Amino acid sequence: MQRRVLAAIVGLVLAACAGAPADQDSPAYEAGFADGCATASAESTSVPSTPQRDETLYAQDSGYRSGWNSGHTTCRMTNGGARL
Repeated sequence: MQRRVLAAIVGLVLAACAGAPADQDSPAYEAGFADGCATASAESTSVPSTPQRDETLYAQDSGYRSGWNSGHTTCRMTNGGARL
């Protein structure tokens, strides 16, 4: 039963990604994705680290924010998921 629920959640997340914003090719999106992925990768280690994120861009640029969130989520899943 838990696998079905997990599969449904993953399906919903992937469906949401299908309607991804058109700004994925922008330099701001790419920079945000790289920073989000670097943060998620660092979180998967036992070494404490500061998140890699340009706070000004994250607050003001939807492309950077979208890229950071996408990169963080994608690399977090790749690196073993969230720690509970």
